[in-house]
Amino acid sequence: MDIRLIYPSGRRFDTGAPLKKQAKAHRYPGMGLTMVAALTPPGAAIAIVDDEREPIDYDRPADLVGISILTPNARRGYQIAREYRKRGVPVVLGGIHATACPEEAAGEADAVVIGEAEDTWPRLVKDFEAGRLQKTYRSTNDLPLAGQPVPRRDLLRKNEYITVNTVQATRGCPFNCEFCSMVALMGHKTRCRPVEEVVEEVRGLDGPAFVLNDDNVSQENDYFKELFERLIPLRKLWVGNASWNVSRDAEMMDLMARSGCTGVFVGFESIEPQTGLIKGGKSESRTPLYLEAVQRFHARGIGVIGGFIFGFDNDDESIFARTLAFAVASRVDAAQINILVPYPGTPLRERLEREGRIVERDWNRYVTSHVCFEPRKLSREALFENYLRVREGFSAYPRIASRFLRGVPYSRPRPLFISLAVNLAFRRGARILRKKVKDGVKP
Repeated sequence: MDIRLIYPSGRRFDTGAPLKKQAKAHRYPGMGLTMVAALTPPGAAIAIVDDEREPIDYDRPADLVGISILTPNARRGYQIAREYRKRGVPVVLGGIHATACPEEAAGEADAVVIGEAEDTWPRLVKDFEAGRLQKTYRSTNDLPLAGQPVPRRDLLRKNEYITVNTVQATRGCPFNCEFCSMVALMGHKTRCRPVEEVVEEVRGLDGPAFVLNDDNVSQENDYFKELFERLIPLRKLWVGNASWNVSRDAEMMDLMARSGCTGVFVGFESIEPQTGLIKGGKSESRTPLYLEAVQRFHARGIGVIGGFIFGFDNDDESIFARTLAFAVASRVDAAQINILVPYPGTPLRERLEREGRIVERDWNRYVTSHVCFEPRKLSREALFENYLRVREGFSAYPRIASRFLRGVPYSRPRPLFISLAVNLAFRRGARILRKKVKDGVKP
């Protein structure tokens, strides 16, 4: 049996449009399809195709096609599904968007996987071979994480990514951010893999570095402390996601640094309390806590990419200049600056629908550089233009150079230059958006 697994492009909206390549500094593969491949029963020939980087040969024989879709690439995923189904090839759709919108996905596929693959995909393949493929396979999203197979990284084109070494130790997040689709669709329970299994997987990785692909290492501290202690002898470097409050645990921070952590993405989201954020509900500004957190990371040689979101209900014209000033003053090494997106399946989406504020129905537009809803205190145009100005201001060449030079004392050479590449890629993205505006293209 020949199985084709496909990541649809979020930028390719028809079957023949050429694409300029994205910067490799932004690209490492998700774990969904490499895990699906690992869960496939023996005997099948499997290929993984990244639609962002390589053409799809629809006429190459295949017995079954699996497509993993997020909201921004859902329409492209449906296009790919139609092409295969026109040729008589059965198609399975899965991923976050299929989980959020199973009825929509079912109209474009022979089967839909809702939720995780561990308790759905092996059964689906068995049913397919027996000629009894079901329309829907629904996961419990609650299986223990012990005994997982190693992801099939060997099926990826390694030169297309900054690294293919993505590793997951836990699933789930206890926080309750209104805009987060992962929590909304997968629940709040955190499940942990056995530490020994994670350590053995990391030990077997090719290369010196990996991405710890967990939602948040700032939870289950006792588990992560044991894991980081066990990673120290492996002398690998890693980056991951963390909440600012991990900086309050000195022992945890020391173990992160000793285990090889060179950088973290920290979702600051907003410098002010906001509706629907776990840090909301208090009147005081969060900036002193965030500034201290960045300093503590840097003191241990850990770089920080700060995440900021505009479009919350409390945001007015003043939030933009104040956020830019904070981002510069905080000395974060890079900043991912986004517009709030009401993804399907989230409490945010449900609330904005009730309030009649959703104005965009095209999934292609559900990206963090487009305004899909009516803001409460700003016009859509003002939100976008101010967001873009903050991106441009933060990514000005003098500021990029300053961040690079400041990082020299605490960063290792490889992470330092990766951070530079990330900054330049963010700058390029802002310039592309500005050109679209000048060309009259609706952003």
